[in-house]
Amino acid sequence: MNAVFTALIAASIVLMLISDPGGILPAFLTGAGNSLTLTVTLFAAYAFWLSIIKILEKGGALKAVKKLFSPVTKRLFPGESEETMTHLGANIAANFIGAGGAATPEGLKAAKSMKSRKNLLTLIILNSTSLQLIPTTVVAMRSGMGAAEDIILPSIISGAVTTLTALCLTKIFVK
Repeated sequence: MNAVFTALIAASIVLMLISDPGGILPAFLTGAGNSLTLTVTLFAAYAFWLSIIKILEKGGALKAVKKLFSPVTKRLFPGESEETMTHLGANIAANFIGAGGAATPEGLKAAKSMKSRKNLLTLIILNSTSLQLIPTTVVAMRSGMGAAEDIILPSIISGAVTTLTALCLTKIFVK
């Protein structure tokens, strides 16, 4: 991947030198400023949701979340331990509220304790497609960049379609 990114950057610089030599430095500075803005926005969103998850964990609410999602997790991940189910419940709940970055630690804990390869693949697919009721990370990124259009309904529809399709394909093709 490093070679691909290096080639893309080199090609971009060559094209900028040909088309607008004076625009290279302003383009780099604008890009750096935008990346810093995006990083701070994502950091704030992740810090907020990771704090919420930690508070829920310390308060014992993750057990309630596990119980809430247990009909889904038991069906999707048969044969897994209670500890794994607790981490899966927190992972799915965090993804469901759109906090994919906050879901990662719980997903990694669940993946480490999984017994079944098929269940591990199902977890990877669920995290890759990330079915979200509220796409908070995307909304935070878009609002940080000044976007005004509402993308919640299209995000829900596309997330549901991709998640259901991926889960069906997993159940069909993974033995």
